[in-house]
Amino acid sequence: MKEEYNWKSIIVGFIVLIIGILMIPFDIYLVKSSIFLWVSIGCSLIASGLVILLNGFLADRLKVSPLDEWGIKNMYHTRSRMNEDCDKSLNKAKYKVDVVAFGLKSFRTDQEKLTKKLLNKGVNFRIITMDPESPFVEQRAKEEDEPAEQIKNSIFQLIKWAEKLNKESKKGQIEIKGYACMTLDFYWRVDDDIYVGPYWYGYASQQTISYRFSGNENNGFRTYTDYFDRLWNNESIMKALVSKQTTKRR
Repeated sequence: MKEEYNWKSIIVGFIVLIIGILMIPFDIYLVKSSIFLWVSIGCSLIASGLVILLNGFLADRLKVSPLDEWGIKNMYHTRSRMNEDCDKSLNKAKYKVDVVAFGLKSFRTDQEKLTKKLLNKGVNFRIITMDPESPFVEQRAKEEDEPAEQIKNSIFQLIKWAEKLNKESKKGQIEIKGYACMTLDFYWRVDDDIYVGPYWYGYASQQTISYRFSGNENNGFRTYTDYFDRLWNNESIMKALVSKQTTKRR
């Protein structure tokens, strides 16, 4: 836990000090009160300002958590609990949704109507999933104790779903890329909010701990978004599965 100067307190101290200093010549040269009333008030303010400044510089330090610069806003015991906040962010999406996941079966089932609405509003989706032909897909199914073809089939269904929605969309588009390596984290970005969590061995993805990072000026947000963009643009490991529709719509 590091400490920083309480600049609000320091600024107030300077203001009080300056006002006190100005009151002395104000009384001596302008008001010329017989008992030097404003001089007395000015001296009191100078003393008070000095006390505030000394306190601000030496004692009244603000304790700043090192987590603040990372923008961690919440932690969730399970990803299914995280989805409640994630859905709220999604409803407010304005321009971008980025995802690293597998087949998004629950999302496709529950949020198709909202996805269509967001696409027609101009929100673009970029989804990174595994190449369905990669051997890592079958390995992940084993780790989740699921049938070998389940995740592979779910990814193919995701591709068909995205192609269908792209044809119906008036503005936004869904792009999907697949990569041939093991996914380490679930990732879901909605504008300036990011939801992430690991894929644990022996656990279904909805049952693992997850986190929320907020604010595009914070380290957590920048670190994850930079990594996503590097993955997305890495042609050596990425394979386009669904591209933007280029046909003009009437």
